[in-house]
Amino acid sequence: MSSFIALPKGVKEEDFAKAIREYRALLGEDRVRTDPASLQSYLKIMIPETAELHKPSAAMYPRTVAEIQAIVAIANKYKTPLWTVSTGKNMGYGSAAPATRGQIVLDLKTMKKIVHVDEELGYCLVEPGVTYYDLQQYFKKHKMNLWVDVPAPSSMASPVGNTMDRGVGYSPYGEHFLFSCGMELVLANGDVIRTGTGGVQDSTSWQAYKWGHGSYVDGIFTQSNFGILTKLGVWLMKGPPPGGYFPFLMKFPKVEMLADIIKTFMPLRLATIIPNACVVVNAGWEAAGHFTYDKNGKGTNRDNFYKGKGSLPPKVFQQIMDKYSVGAWNFYAALYGSPEQVALNWKYVSGAFRAKFGKSVEIITEKEAKDDPIFEYRKQLMMGGSTLQEFGLYNWRGGGGSMWFAPVAAARPSECDKQMRLATEILNKFGFDYVSEFIVGWRDMHHIIDLLYDRNQPDEMAKAYQCFDELLRVFTKNGWGTYRTNIAFMDKVSHSYGPEMRKIHYTLKRALDPNNILAPGKSGINLDIPL
Repeated sequence: MSSFIALPKGVKEEDFAKAIREYRALLGEDRVRTDPASLQSYLKIMIPETAELHKPSAAMYPRTVAEIQAIVAIANKYKTPLWTVSTGKNMGYGSAAPATRGQIVLDLKTMKKIVHVDEELGYCLVEPGVTYYDLQQYFKKHKMNLWVDVPAPSSMASPVGNTMDRGVGYSPYGEHFLFSCGMELVLANGDVIRTGTGGVQDSTSWQAYKWGHGSYVDGIFTQSNFGILTKLGVWLMKGPPPGGYFPFLMKFPKVEMLADIIKTFMPLRLATIIPNACVVVNAGWEAAGHFTYDKNGKGTNRDNFYKGKGSLPPKVFQQIMDKYSVGAWNFYAALYGSPEQVALNWKYVSGAFRAKFGKSVEIITEKEAKDDPIFEYRKQLMMGGSTLQEFGLYNWRGGGGSMWFAPVAAARPSECDKQMRLATEILNKFGFDYVSEFIVGWRDMHHIIDLLYDRNQPDEMAKAYQCFDELLRVFTKNGWGTYRTNIAFMDKVSHSYGPEMRKIHYTLKRALDPNNILAPGKSGINLDIPL
């Protein structure tokens, strides 16, 4: 019987034991863990696969770039794969579990330095273990009027991890990779590279100028397994003057209004009258934000309204909307600038929606919202605030199962409407609810659909997998790419982009990591699996 809970593919136990001894000689006993209790947190998956398929063999906690260089040397020697995480809060996409069984989790949460914050130009340089909350506290401590764009998990997540997965947020800086500048990486051969102008000795523009000279390579290290990122530059917003931030909510009573909602706000978004990555949230997602636990741990969820196992009937959905006073669609956006600019732009925005929808739209500002916790949550997201508020989305159905299906649509009303209808049809077919939000990019929509199910029920596990598989197949057939996915579907999503792109990814992998030691399986790139 093995003394380890899992072993990497193709590695004998005696060789793995030698590798662990060398890792411990480098880092110490406490920073190389193989005991089941220490590895339990990496097994808390929400995808519809058994945790056995994603069980790590060990976890390591480096603190310096030099330690990571030494780690990859040992990994190459013994062919022990390393699954890198920053904080591991990759909710809806696989959490911190590795794509394949037996990988060593290289947990970078111990690298927590905020290396530099430049208040004058609005940027920072951070290590992977720094969270958005850490940055917020730093700004507060040093009295800096700076905002960092945050994703939905906000306080728990890392700017490095979220940017490397090309995540998005809700302020004018919502496209996180677009607003990053300069990377430091350790390659599989131990080389340390700095992208952009970082290779210039004593560079003063590493976090100010993205491109450097020659081929721009930063993009190949996102959603990939070609290097281990150890530092990242992030551009920050200057906070507007008092009275220069104006969040608002518009509620719409009918699902059929989606196309007209998009048709109304997209001209304002393209003209940057609405400058932020605004969001259109459906009734399920919005209502779930109100679901909480009482002092006895009993949760409020959809079962308080509907005891059936299938998807919610329209009548019950309406009951939930009425109970929590949410719209069929809920549009959150904000205006930024001087108070005078905000006042003028609000006339344009409110006028456009009132002209289109009349009394069918309910417009809510901070004055009307008062102490509504969901409005406050969205207000914080759109100003880069890190909230510690429990997000009730995972209480919707109960049972701990969640997969975020994330197709991208061009921001055309008809296209978004078609995606919504198709997704609803497929989810309902398998007995699941359509719970979603559209995050509005520059000319695209990140259509985030949370497939929520009960992991405690084997039949629901099987149905959830089949449902996600059908969503991916049907959406791909309709010409819609999936921008990000969970560890159970990375290979299938990779295939959906065609053999030519996979060939490029494999060519890069063979060149940069011929021993396949860096996160095999990430984004479907795994030299152990044929093209």
